[in-house]
Amino acid sequence: MLKWAGYGLAGVAALLLVLAGGAFVVSEAMIRWPVDKPEVRLVAASDSGAVERGRRVAKLNGCHDCHGQTLGGQLFHDEMPVVRAWGPNLSRLIANQTDADLDRAIRHGVAADGRRLWIMPSSAYAHLTDQETSDLLAYLRTFPPTGEVQPRVKVGPVGRIGVLLGKMKSEPDLLRANGPGVKLVDLGSEHVQGRELARTCIECHGQQLEGNPMLKAPGLDMVASYEPEDFERLLHTGIAAGNRKVGLMTMVAPARFGDLTPEQIQALQAYLKARAERRIAQNDVTSGMAQQP
Repeated sequence: MLKWAGYGLAGVAALLLVLAGGAFVVSEAMIRWPVDKPEVRLVAASDSGAVERGRRVAKLNGCHDCHGQTLGGQLFHDEMPVVRAWGPNLSRLIANQTDADLDRAIRHGVAADGRRLWIMPSSAYAHLTDQETSDLLAYLRTFPPTGEVQPRVKVGPVGRIGVLLGKMKSEPDLLRANGPGVKLVDLGSEHVQGRELARTCIECHGQQLEGNPMLKAPGLDMVASYEPEDFERLLHTGIAAGNRKVGLMTMVAPARFGDLTPEQIQALQAYLKARAERRIAQNDVTSGMAQQP
């Protein structure tokens, strides 16, 4: 009897190994599956103000958070068994890639060799205008090659399950799912600057700033309740009202938003507040209609 039980357990173990191996093979194929390169013709800006404008684009959008201050790359996310991610050594990649190659990676999620990118937040950077991207390329090309080549992203067993189930998507797939254009509501000429600044919040807070549970990033309706001085402190220091540290925001805010002027911060908060008020009004109308006999 014990012998047969042993055979049964061995059979189950063998089956699990086969399933695990199959899951690895299929998920690896999905991760490596190439994608058609989009046709792009963008070139780096060359006017006297391009590099400084590009520096501001890089700062607001967190390029150095993942790629390091010298663009030599670094480990920036270690959450095994889900994923371990290094920012590539851009200082070396840039020297061997065209402006079009870089634009494909930044705004389309496609590497120069046709690989689909998985961690590069192209689905957030797709909102960058041609001018912003052209300025950014001018800035990136000022960095000399330095450091070693970084490892590629490693996807752990839990992450591979996410790939198989469609919960973890490549950037081209996310871009396809999101559709074209910025999803942030247009609140008119009064809020143009605030809406432009709010685009930089998309990466963590979602395409419509509705929040991102995976990153524990809240929806930004809550900004409407912030006192202006508390909101400015949050963006400049990463410390929230009540002297609280708030996870990822505390880590990235000083580097990304530390140079924002009080006027820019006021414009951003005014947009987010007007957006929240509009959503509340729309919800009230919807609720009222639902309650009608």
